[in-house]
This record gives sequence, C-alpha cells and structure tokens, in this order.
Amino acid sequence: MRGKLTKNKILNIILAAVLTFFMIGLGQIASGKIKRGIVLYILSLILFIAAAFIAIQSFPPFNIIAAGLIFISFFLFALIDSILIAKNPDNSLKLKPLIGYSLLAVIVIVNSSLVKPVISKTIKEKYIQAFKIPTGSMIPSLLIGDHILVNKQAYKNGSPKRGDIIVFDLPEDVSKTFARRVIGVGGDVIEIKNNQLYINNKEYTEHYVIYTDTKSRPRSSQPTNNYGPVSVPKGSFFVLGDNRNNSYDSRYWGFLATDKIKGKIATIYWSWDKENKKVRWDRIGKLVN
Repeated sequence: MRGKLTKNKILNIILAAVLTFFMIGLGQIASGKIKRGIVLYILSLILFIAAAFIAIQSFPPFNIIAAGLIFISFFLFALIDSILIAKNPDNSLKLKPLIGYSLLAVIVIVNSSLVKPVISKTIKEKYIQAFKIPTGSMIPSLLIGDHILVNKQAYKNGSPKRGDIIVFDLPEDVSKTFARRVIGVGGDVIEIKNNQLYINNKEYTEHYVIYTDTKSRPRSSQPTNNYGPVSVPKGSFFVLGDNRNNSYDSRYWGFLATDKIKGKIATIYWSWDKENKKVRWDRIGKLVN
C-alpha cells in the first residue's frame, strides 16, 4: 500500500541510522551515496577539531555550549540525512551482500583503529587534552570530579607565569599527572611563614588559598605552613596546591622543570559531585584561574 514502509525499507533505515552512530557518513555510504558519506565524514573530523578549540576559548559557559551544539547539530543532520536517503529504495550500495557488509566493516575498522586514534593522539599530544581531577589538592579552584581541558599550545611562545594553573608530569614519577598553581619562577625567592607566602621577601596575597590546618609546625617536621627560603633555579618553577595544607607539591619534591609541563588548564567541561550524586551545572564551561 502507498504510504507504508516495506520491511526492506525499515531495515535499510535502521541500518543507516545504526551505522551513523558508528561513524558519521557510513549510513550514506551504505545507501550508495559514497561521495556524500566521505564528505560528511571529513567534515565531522574538521568540526570535531574546531569544537575542541572552541571549548577552551574565554567565553564561559558558551564555549562548552557552542562546542557541544556544533558537533551534536552536525551529527543529527547526518543521521536524518542518512535516514532520508535510506527511505528511497533506489539507494543502495549495489554490491553483493557479503562484499557490501565486508566493505562497511573494513571502513569501520580502519576508522576506529587508524584514523581516529591518529587524530586523537595528535590533538592530545600537541593541542588539547582532557583530564579528571581525582583529589582535593586544588580546592577551591578545582574540585574532585571536575573534568578539565588543558591547552597545550599555551606556552608555545612563552613560559608559565605566576598564578597560572598548570598540568605536569610529577618529576619523581612521570606516570603521575598533577595540577598545581605556579607560585615562583626562575630567580624568585620563596618562603612560607605561618601560612603566609613571601615572594622575594615581600608578602604575597593569595585570594584562592584555603587552610585546613592553622597550627604552626616547624620546617623540619612538615613543610606545609613554614618553608624556605629557597631560590628557584632559572628555567624551573615552584608550584603549590590551593588547598595549601593538603597538597603534595614543590615543598616536598622540589622544583618543576619546563620539560615536565603539559600545558595550562583552560576550562572545566564537566563536573560530577560523586558524594551528592549530582552534576555541578554551575561549573561547566567555567574558566580556571
């Protein structure tokens, strides 16, 4: 009957939709629109990269909203387009079933094992990388459950400045990645007296710091509220956690070399409060400073 979808049409539509979830453009390829599928696939890669760069820009929370909308909108377009194409019985891959399904399987395998990993690795190593905050060392600036984006191009033409929150490999164990705030740069003299930070013999005001231990302890027993003075070597940095009495930082393991720094934290793209089992909506898209 006219107006009703045949069984084959329904199967084609379902197949096109499912394949689009595996890879944008694959639903079009399965329906015989190979060039169209390839173009959509390439555009999806370009938009993915563009969305990642938009996410680290300085217009919260619209940086995350805009990045998400770009990719979600394009995905929905590709999904609907694949369904509309699949509804036409004249559109098919026009290959024997075994060859046709084998071709689709090869495309998915090549995409998932070669193309996507290469692009993802390049972005992670050179441009943007995502991390999750597992500890409270940077409270209140970073909370447990914050998911952050790190800009790896931030210091391409310069060095970290005092106050920057950076991500780096722990010098004594490079398998561990930490986030801390830069307090001292090469040439600075750092000292802490009863929780008061001194830089170059001058009191330094820190609006971001919290103290959970106000007891004064000698430098020899625990260097949390009394430390130094120490001089930061040229080309190195002195970093501290904002949760000053509960942070494993330069007071314990020394200075941070430039080559250990991964980049500067740009924004929070997701935040989950595990203790209360809820999303921290007010933190999504927030710039970290």
